[in-house]
Amino acid sequence: MSTQPLTDIALKRVSLHVPEMDCAEEVRQLRVGLEPVAGIEQLDFDVINGRMDVAYDDSRLSYDQLVDAVVNLGMTAKPFRDGGQSGAQQANLTRGKEIATGVSAALIAAGFLTHVVSAGSLHAALSAELFPKSGVVPMMNYLVAAFYLFGMISGAWYVAPKALTSARHFRADMNVLMCVAILGACLLGDFFEAAMVAFLFSLSLLLEQWSVARARRSIADLMTQTPPIAHVRCCSDDWKDKPLAEIQVGQICLVKPGERAPLDGVITQGAPAINQAPVTGESVPVEKNVGDEIYAGTINGGSSFQFEVTHAAGDTMLDRIAKMIDDAHKQRAPSQQWVEKFSAYYTPAMMILSAVIMVVPPLFLYMTGQISDEGIQHDVSLWFYNGLILLVIACPCALVIATPVSIVCGLTAAARNGVLVKGGLALETFGRVNVLAMDKTGTITTGVPAVTQVSPQNGYSEEEVLRIAASLEQQSNHPLATAIVKAAAERGLTLAQPGDFQEIPGRGASGEIDGSPAWVGSLSMAKERLSDPQQLQTAAQQVGIGSLVVVGRGEQLLGLIVLGDQIRAGAADVVRQLHHLGVSNVAVLSGDNNTAVQQVAAEVGIDNWRGEQLPQDKIAAVKELRGDNVIAMIGDGVNDGPALAAADVGVAMGAIGADAAIETADVALMSDEITKLPWLVGLARRTLRMIQFNIAFALGVKAIFVILAVLGMTNLWLAIIADTGVSLLVIANSLRLLNSNQH
Repeated sequence: MSTQPLTDIALKRVSLHVPEMDCAEEVRQLRVGLEPVAGIEQLDFDVINGRMDVAYDDSRLSYDQLVDAVVNLGMTAKPFRDGGQSGAQQANLTRGKEIATGVSAALIAAGFLTHVVSAGSLHAALSAELFPKSGVVPMMNYLVAAFYLFGMISGAWYVAPKALTSARHFRADMNVLMCVAILGACLLGDFFEAAMVAFLFSLSLLLEQWSVARARRSIADLMTQTPPIAHVRCCSDDWKDKPLAEIQVGQICLVKPGERAPLDGVITQGAPAINQAPVTGESVPVEKNVGDEIYAGTINGGSSFQFEVTHAAGDTMLDRIAKMIDDAHKQRAPSQQWVEKFSAYYTPAMMILSAVIMVVPPLFLYMTGQISDEGIQHDVSLWFYNGLILLVIACPCALVIATPVSIVCGLTAAARNGVLVKGGLALETFGRVNVLAMDKTGTITTGVPAVTQVSPQNGYSEEEVLRIAASLEQQSNHPLATAIVKAAAERGLTLAQPGDFQEIPGRGASGEIDGSPAWVGSLSMAKERLSDPQQLQTAAQQVGIGSLVVVGRGEQLLGLIVLGDQIRAGAADVVRQLHHLGVSNVAVLSGDNNTAVQQVAAEVGIDNWRGEQLPQDKIAAVKELRGDNVIAMIGDGVNDGPALAAADVGVAMGAIGADAAIETADVALMSDEITKLPWLVGLARRTLRMIQFNIAFALGVKAIFVILAVLGMTNLWLAIIADTGVSLLVIANSLRLLNSNQH
């Protein structure tokens, strides 16, 4: 892969891997340090993957100068390569931190043991008795100090360069805070505490990196769903294994039982059962036939089949899903934006408060005569120490990382279950939804007509009416004809082959069945053929709501067949679950007639409905339903595009294979399973609660230790343990979202 960025009009774009960027604090450093650089037009960051996307004007800034600008900030930058060099860089950095942290711990332990031995009463007595002038005890003390000093250096090895860079640019970040605390403890002679602060902070960074790596691996798993090679048909009709990059659109590939489809395509031979869970989250395999689409990463659960490639490597449905998840980090969630703004004021404020604690109390006590000249040094040291504690606890890492880790885990959990959410903004907004508007056809209903009633007339049976109709309709591709043939097959009826068959476009069909002429068609066609139209009108008034198909022989009425759109299985339960989750208003907006919409709404338990809605009517309805609420609109992503755009969150139903649906909506349900809606609402609300809890917990713990520091009731290593603990708990809490699966 070329190390140079691709040209995009006047700007060049490049994705860089910055291994040191494992916390949102580094994002702030990069943003502040790079935005003023001439030529840089746009910066986007992905903390989870350690990735920085840069758009820059190459007439003002070269690629090498861009990399140098990152290096000047105390970090490194290399081209971002999925699973390649970036992964190796991250592994090397992690290994280096492991070694440094381990060495620091060993040196501190050695120093502590040496201190215990040198301070033991028996050892001290023996040393004084046997070596009164040897200086053994002072030498042991120097050895203790040396152990602690090198323990400090090991612990701060990866922190100090960042701190120096920030100090040169007059920026106060967590690295500066830690280094100031370490140096301050050394000035006070508390070498053990200084070493412990360095070690614990190094350990916290290492543990955070491990935790974030778990979320990173979860995202990377999406791209391990496709095999590295495919069985491709050659000119001699032999099959040859080739890497996916060498396979072109139009070539024929073979997928054997149990294998994953390597690319997107259309089946040309075979009728397999495909497990589409890697893309759609569907738990039940889908029966496929010649002409049906299959997608990369899906699993062949049936017999071997062949397919024609329609999308090459890098352009498959799975690739597009992964790219959209990858791009989701560019949409910062509202809570993340709030935390970043808060942190910009929080850190300087805490440094000022720390300085105030160091100076004001001892100065006040001295000026008011409460301490003497002899006691001033002790009090200055005491309050200086308390100020250092405040610097340690002021580290904003746990606060800043609370939102992005939760968001990424939520997005990844959704993708695993066949739901594509475009960024933290959409996920947070969906978590606040309390009004849900849905299209009827294709959402609450399947959009596929089915026979709902057969009304025989003049002594004929239901089976006879259905058999004659299906025999005439079996040669038609009309949706109603297909539904009638399917209903006959489900009842086990044997169809006849019609003689003298004639299809009447837009009206019906006729032919000889069992040697007698018969016909099937619309009401208007039936009125023209029947000898008693009044009987037809009476029979039509007695059947249910739906599309009517009339069956007759000559001028005699045999019966009526009613067809209707099928309500999805579990639709009523979905509405009940949504109400239970706090969605107070579930509405249906449909272009279908009012009677049909009302009937569906009543069966499913919809709160309110509107039929005969044109696209502009749906927009007006969405705006009216919103009011002071947060509304989501669920539709097909194409016909309902304007309404999806008018809602706070647009959700495309059954978006697999529909590029327009994926592009239009904020959320795309890759399968047409309406049961995913309550699960998604629950996931979004758990994510929102997780973010709120993480922020509140981080601020609460920090507030407690600020008070303890002011009162002089804690110490440095307890403060760093508290800060480290908060960061780890926030990350561990967020990672629980990865286990959110639909059952």
